[in-house]
Amino acid sequence: MKKDLVSVLMVNYNHADTIEQSIRSVLEQTYSKLQLIIVDDGSTDNSVEIINSIEDPRIEVYEEKENKQICAVTNIGMKKVRGEYFARIDSDDLWEKNKLELQVEYLKEHPEHKICFTHVSIIDENDQVVDSELEKLYAVDYERQEEWLETFFFLGNCLPMTSVLMTTKIMVEIGDFNIAYRQLHDFDYWIRIAKRYPMAVIPKKLARIRRYESETNNSNISEKNTTRTYNEYVDIRRHFFDEMSDEVLKKTFGKYFKNGNAESREELECEKAFLLCSPLGQGKAISNVGIEYFVNLFQNKMMTDILDKNYGLNAKKFYELTGEHLYNDWKLQEKIQIIKEKNKKFEKTIEDKESRIKVLEEELRLRNKIIEDYENSTSWKLTKPLRKIGTIVKK
Repeated sequence: MKKDLVSVLMVNYNHADTIEQSIRSVLEQTYSKLQLIIVDDGSTDNSVEIINSIEDPRIEVYEEKENKQICAVTNIGMKKVRGEYFARIDSDDLWEKNKLELQVEYLKEHPEHKICFTHVSIIDENDQVVDSELEKLYAVDYERQEEWLETFFFLGNCLPMTSVLMTTKIMVEIGDFNIAYRQLHDFDYWIRIAKRYPMAVIPKKLARIRRYESETNNSNISEKNTTRTYNEYVDIRRHFFDEMSDEVLKKTFGKYFKNGNAESREELECEKAFLLCSPLGQGKAISNVGIEYFVNLFQNKMMTDILDKNYGLNAKKFYELTGEHLYNDWKLQEKIQIIKEKNKKFEKTIEDKESRIKVLEEELRLRNKIIEDYENSTSWKLTKPLRKIGTIVKK
């Protein structure tokens, strides 16, 4: 491992239109002690030709003949890292010239931190900065380990891959990206790190992340990507407490415990189950992984007794809980919500029509009253013979 060297990993797939710009934003850093590892993931455009046209001894190019997807090629690139520090950038994103310099300085001045991020700007395909909710999401600046874990658990990811710099020791310790995750591989990685180490953010916009009006990459908002994101999020949450120390668990989530005095391993397992039942992200749907956790706890007589005695949750009350919510099918819950909203509209339409019917019925009643008044009047009765004559004449 070469001291002070920063190994930068760039993964590329068919970004011939932006990759040269991204490469130069790395090579032109004020911190020049670099190893730029570029792994091309089986591009079908002229990306590789563009990469090879840039002459700089710091560039190392590795070509995959077939597209393997982002996690697999990221793991391949991480095996090539030789530096003391490790950074990651996508082939359509950009860095400000002093990004690495400021981050290396920060990690040296704050040895308690092994990883740091920066704030970012969002740019479009024309390099123009755009106003985006994503930028606000990434504008975080937590200091304590428990703040990061709490945010990850209740809200989701708030850290962009393009802004990261970490020590290579952490990268080796945490290991590869989980290739089961396509949409949220970075989110899973940050959680694994946050369980062990505090993280830091330099509150300066030192990276620019590109977003397109009609994307064809993993950020594309499509039904498949949305469904995959949800499935990955659920699975990441399922393993959220894996390898988390009891100390970190209590320090981070103790304020949410059902039993504020929970200390034993069994009680902490119960608290994990209650936490895992909390809604996913910013939605309202209760997580199925919490129900699964409870189901496993109910298989153990000791856990069943603790749930009943310390938490007032017995099998009967658990049945009530599982009878009130649909846990396992997010798409079904979404469809049910749509149907409910349509029903509300129909009910409003029916209500409006019923109100209109009442108005018409009242109008009809008034008209009938007028007719009745006419028919019962003296003048109407006196002219009855004349009306008969008129009828005969008409015939």
